[in-house]
Amino acid sequence: MTRIGVMQPYLFPYRGYFDLIRSVDKFVIYDDAQYIKGGWVNRNLFPKPFTFRLEKHSAFTAINECYFKDIEKDKKDFLRKTQLPAGKYLEPMRQSYTLSYNIALTLVTVCEYMGIHTPFYFSSELRHKKSVEGVIDMVKALDGDVYVNLPGGKKLYTQNMFGKIKLEFIETKVEPSILCFMERNSL
Repeated sequence: MTRIGVMQPYLFPYRGYFDLIRSVDKFVIYDDAQYIKGGWVNRNLFPKPFTFRLEKHSAFTAINECYFKDIEKDKKDFLRKTQLPAGKYLEPMRQSYTLSYNIALTLVTVCEYMGIHTPFYFSSELRHKKSVEGVIDMVKALDGDVYVNLPGGKKLYTQNMFGKIKLEFIETKVEPSILCFMERNSL
């Protein structure tokens, strides 16, 4: 059985996101989903809120069409305000890269630190519809038989929606960004 995870990209998400990546055989970064202003794609709790600013864009812009406003300034501000030893996780981020590509680079960097070697895919490179049908399309495109999601997905998905594809949920804790724990605690 091939287990597939699909999630929107989040910059330095909570540990559960990485638990999901670790639990699957292939992970899809849902980069062509619509960016939601005020959402958590480019901000998180470290443990206080911090937002990596974006260039102005329309309300209908996909995550892979967004760009940082001034990533070098935000990197410096982030390190100064949070005092987290996170420079090596910020280093790959570039102004010229899309938001989703920058996030993918940080996810790979954090996964390497955590010893997670799950391959990543971008949803924009897979043919898919929207909503549940789109998730099913992505799972099938990667020859998956199991779709794995985080506990919050229990409010969105039921096995009946997925037909022959098995639906699973992993259990995890909700906590501030993984960066708050990485250097201070062993994972």
